[in-house]
Amino acid sequence: MTYTILVPYGPEHDAATVRWLASDELRDTFGFRGDINIESHRRWVNSTHHTHIWAVVNEAGVHCGNTLLHVNPRHCSGYFQIYIGEPTARGHGLGKAALRRTLANAFATLSLHRVWLHTFADNRAAESLYRQHGFTHEGIERDAICVNGKFVSQNRWSLLLDEWLRLLHEERAA
Repeated sequence: MTYTILVPYGPEHDAATVRWLASDELRDTFGFRGDINIESHRRWVNSTHHTHIWAVVNEAGVHCGNTLLHVNPRHCSGYFQIYIGEPTARGHGLGKAALRRTLANAFATLSLHRVWLHTFADNRAAESLYRQHGFTHEGIERDAICVNGKFVSQNRWSLLLDEWLRLLHEERAA
């Protein structure tokens, strides 16, 4: 597996993150509108409550992306987002490794019961990754997001604590 570390997100990660979030690709993927700059991004980071943000760092110590876990403490649930913003870092297993580490943080450290996420209906690579990690497809949210004036559907996925524990047990037994 690719060496990946998650470090707590800090101001030192803002410049790269803002550059990635300003790209058309990520703006469309996450539905960002308006201008994103370091000041507005820092205000957003400082305003988040119950949101854990980690920078994805590769074996060379380069910040390549971020993972976010928006926690609902009442329901012991976390909404997961990830992006590998550095184009040259994609396709090398960083996303997979970052997902695994984020799930460990969610279930083992934060004691969550459920992690859930969305994918666009046509994102087969993401679907494959989440299926490999035990996520269950819960359904389709039809025409849920407007991207460039066109409504697109998104899929909803979740993974429960007992499912994650079962996968860990199976991996260790193999």
